[in-house]
Amino acid sequence: MDYICKFTYTNSSNLPLLLVLEPWAEEYLLLPNIGVKIVGKGGKLGSYFELEQFDDRLIIYAWPGSIASITPL
Repeated sequence: MDYICKFTYTNSSNLPLLLVLEPWAEEYLLLPNIGVKIVGKGGKLGSYFELEQFDDRLIIYAWPGSIASITPL
């Protein structure tokens, strides 16, 4: 059975925000007041995402052995 970790994120600012999904360097432009669901599967039980916030972007780091996706809410 695959380990699954998920969370939702909403851009509550008045400006677009760039989401970067690492280690694949996938980029998603998130407009103001829009939300997404981030899901990771695989890897070791208890693994988790790491987040790094900047003024204009949010970097989402998936854990080793996982596959992650970002989908609109």
